[in-house]
Amino acid sequence: MSIRTKVNRILFAAAIAIVFTCSQAVAGLVIERIYSPGTKPDKTKATRMITYFKANKVKTLEPDGSYSIVDLRNETMTLVNPQKKEYSVTTLNEMLNQMQRGMNKLKAHLEGLSPEQRAMLEKMMGMSQGSKKGLSLKKLPDKQRIAGYEAEHFIITQGNKRVAEYWISKQLRDKILRELDKDKIDKFEKAMSKISNQLNIFGNSSMSELMEMEERLQKKGEIVKQIHYPSSLNMNTQGSYQEVVSVREETIPDSAFQIPKGYKKVRLAASKQ
Repeated sequence: MSIRTKVNRILFAAAIAIVFTCSQAVAGLVIERIYSPGTKPDKTKATRMITYFKANKVKTLEPDGSYSIVDLRNETMTLVNPQKKEYSVTTLNEMLNQMQRGMNKLKAHLEGLSPEQRAMLEKMMGMSQGSKKGLSLKKLPDKQRIAGYEAEHFIITQGNKRVAEYWISKQLRDKILRELDKDKIDKFEKAMSKISNQLNIFGNSSMSELMEMEERLQKKGEIVKQIHYPSSLNMNTQGSYQEVVSVREETIPDSAFQIPKGYKKVRLAASKQ
């Protein structure tokens, strides 16, 4: 084999490697979920949400066409309203501070209510204290394949009553982490957890316990299926169902994470009206 032929083969192999590496770099992941009231999927009432993952950016498309873009590198969240052609940008710290201010105002308002008014509000929100029994988290022996990914089965109970069931896929979480920096996503999820914990405005110890258990499950992998049964803890008299129905790898253009030209930047509160 001539030196020229060898060089050509080396260059060809290098070119293939570069193309493959570049295609891996621009590849993204798209996950589609359905959400439905009740404890079983209802095609007539189900809504779909699509999430795009690429290079530390996450775009979530809502059923109404609005969407959010989380940039983990810059620690920002952008909310986009295509109907109004408006968008707003906030940071994790700004979100936390805004939520904290809102919770402080709500708690101050609750403190001014009479016991009767408070009890009525709790009932309206499905937030009565309910059972004093603690919650139990258990891993079940069965596994299920959901959207092509093997998932382990967990259940949370309160006494002999089912509170929620979860199917967790470590395999899908690992695939998501190919597009996201684990330290950055952990920081973001921790911030989101802090915000969600603020929603326990009545100090229900069982609700706090439920949130803590869900955080533990999320660390095990991606939730690919979830059933919340009707319960005061879930603030839902119907229950709720969600499931990953599609996972695909595809090349997502950078423009998918950019604000369209002509959109007006507004304050966060204004963009959500």
